[in-house]
Order: sequence, then structure tokens, then C-alpha cells
Amino acid sequence: MPAVKPTPPPRPAVPLHMKLYHFFASFGLATVVLVFLLLITFLGTLEQVEHGLFDSVRKYFDSFLITSVDLACCLRAMHVSYQGNWNLPVLIPGGMTLMAVLTVNMILGGLIRIRKTGRTFGVIVTHGSIVFMLVAGLVSFVFKKEGAVRLAEGQVADEFQSFHDVVIEIERLEPVSKDGKRVALEIPGRQFQDLAGGKARTFVNKDLPFDLMVMNYEVNSAPKKAAGSSTSREVADGYFLQTLKEELEQERNADGAYVKVTPKKGGEALKGILWRFAAAPFSVKVGDEVYGISLTRKTYKLPFSVRLDDFQREVHPGTERARKFTSVITKITGEKEEKKIITMNEPLRDEGFALFQSAFDVGERGGAMVESSTLQVVNNPSDHWPLYAMLATMAGMLGHMIAQLVRFLRKPASRSSKAFQPETSSSASTTNPATP
Repeated sequence: MPAVKPTPPPRPAVPLHMKLYHFFASFGLATVVLVFLLLITFLGTLEQVEHGLFDSVRKYFDSFLITSVDLACCLRAMHVSYQGNWNLPVLIPGGMTLMAVLTVNMILGGLIRIRKTGRTFGVIVTHGSIVFMLVAGLVSFVFKKEGAVRLAEGQVADEFQSFHDVVIEIERLEPVSKDGKRVALEIPGRQFQDLAGGKARTFVNKDLPFDLMVMNYEVNSAPKKAAGSSTSREVADGYFLQTLKEELEQERNADGAYVKVTPKKGGEALKGILWRFAAAPFSVKVGDEVYGISLTRKTYKLPFSVRLDDFQREVHPGTERARKFTSVITKITGEKEEKKIITMNEPLRDEGFALFQSAFDVGERGGAMVESSTLQVVNNPSDHWPLYAMLATMAGMLGHMIAQLVRFLRKPASRSSKAFQPETSSSASTTNPATP
């Protein structure tokens, strides 16, 4: 009669939270995330050829979900002859989603789940450094301010303009403020940049004697006189905004919009055009007060002032191509003045700000040649965090390699000693002659 095998006890059900824990801590998830990161980096690099760096970064890395891929652009970037458009609808996790999942995976799998021993100390340090680097990227994304300040020789500035952040500024011009300080109300770009194709939105503020309607925002445009031109576009004071092709470098776009000013106490509404490169703001008079309204890049204050004392440039022999350009500036903090030199790859770093030599210009003013310098300004709280993370990662990996090397070198010695001892005892017993 065959033996009856006992039925094994049922396995206990794994709780849902433990299933989620093991999933997010798994090595397989990390591999999938890294493959997707490689894919979006590849696609973003190809698309920036035709769509520009700013839009490609925003689409692939500053997003949670990617819904389409411009395959036609990607093929042309790889030198494949293809004419026409080919937008492929997809659902791919964006850079923000992938970074968030990778951070959770590193914390759960690389810091919490890993066995804590002396052998794994270097691996734990490496994983912790990678998490720190991901956190540095998040801090930079949220708090980083970046822009530029342009100075002519002898000019002083204590603020810089953002490269990308658009605002509408409303400033009272008359009567002038008693303290002489400039005070402006701002409407962030995210509140009106969607107002294209006939859309409009009205902005109200209790400190203003009028309501402001913004409409028909253009990413890149130029004012054009309406006289003698047939147009179905909005016309203000004899001009309309002519749509232009968007620039690959987003900061070069000349955006514009139409505005309508309606006094709160009644009166005729005024219509005007705001354009980024306008020579003067659109001015309106309400009662005894005059206000200036302008579309511009957001302005940030510096904790110090800078004065351009001298601009120097070196050119390649026989050409006008710049080989090196340097700004000799004076950093002014209250009553204190310090001479500083900013040149290519040698920025000024102070009080959390970094000023880089970015560009220069030579022009004529008042019959004399005037040189001006453009300094890129970056304020990033996590400026040096990636460097610290990389040093810690190198230390962790080096420590792990040394630990593994020591472990490897110790193994042969222990094995040979164990193997030798039995042979010695066996030999001693067999070679001992029998006593007759």
C-alpha cells in the first residue's frame, strides 16, 4: 500500500503592504527604471535638434507622463531622410515619475532592506549617496533661479532677469513713491501663457484702480502696423501682433499679448499691446495716477551690487573670434567694495550666487564704442550637493572594492591550511612502521 504523503500546511497570505514593499525594493524595478531613463534621454536628445533644449527638457524630464514622441524629428536627427510629420501616441513615464520611483527604490532596497554588515557598508554608502544626489536634483528643480545681467562699462546692477520665467509687471510711474523704491505687481506667466487663440482672462487687485484683461498670448511675435494690411487679428492702437516661428532657444522668443484696461470707477477702457522687447511699457492714466504695464522676464534681486569696471577680450590671431573674455568687476555690499575678476570657467561665487562670464557685445553709444558684458547668474541651494554625492559614492565603491579584495585574498590561505592538516595526520599514521 503506497504511503500517503502529508499535505503541506497552506502558506500564510502575504499582506498587501509587504507585497508593495518587496515590489518597490526589488532589483528588477530598478532595472526597468534605468532602462526607461536611458530611453527618454535618447529621445529627448534627438528631439532637441528641432524642438530646442528647453522644450525637450520640459517634455521628457520635467514631466510625470510623456504622451507622444515626434518620430519624424528623431529620424531626421539620426540623418534618416524623412519628410513630413509622424507623432506617435505613447504612454511613457516622464523624468519626474522615474526619479521619484528610483528614489523610493534606493531607500527601500539599498538602505532598508539590505543586510547591515561590515561587508555591505560601502554598498550602503553608495546607495545613500545616490539618494542624496536625487534629492539635490529635486531641490535644484524647485528652488533654482537662473538668469543673466547685462552691464556696460561703468554700469551698476543689483538684480538679474530670468531666462525663462515670464511675468506681466504693473508699476505706478506717477506720482513717484516717497522712498524712491521701485514697487511692481506681478502676474506670473503660468496664469496667462495659456491664453492663445482668442482666450482671455481678467485680473483684479485691490491696490489697483483698474482691472486688467489679458488675451491672445503669443509665444513669439512682432508688432506690425495694421494700416494697409488685411488681418483678422486683434488690433490695438493701429498695430497687431504678427506670429513668428518659435526659436529653438526659448529665451530668444519675443512673446507678446493684448491687454484691456478697465477703470474700476468707470470710464473708457483702453486697449494695448505688450511685447517683450518694447522700448517702453504700455502706460495708462487713471485719475491722477499713471501706471506702466510691461511683459518681461521675471526679475530677481542680488544680495549685493556689481559694477563693470573693465571688459577685456582676446581674439584668435588674424580673426575676430573671441578666444577669452574677462570682466573686471567691483562687488559692492553696503559700503564695502571688492575687486573681482570673472572669466571663462572662473565664476564669482558668493552668498549662494554664482556669476559666470556668458557673452559680450561691442556697440556704439554717443559716437564712442562701448563694450558690455553679459553675466549668467545662478542661485542654487544644492549647487555643490552633486559634488559631495559623487565623492561619497566614490568612497563607498572604493571601500566595497577593498573589502571584497581583502575577502578574496583571505580565502585561498584558509582553504590551503584546512586541506593540508588532514594530509599531515594521514601521512603520520601510515608511515609509522609496525613494531614486530
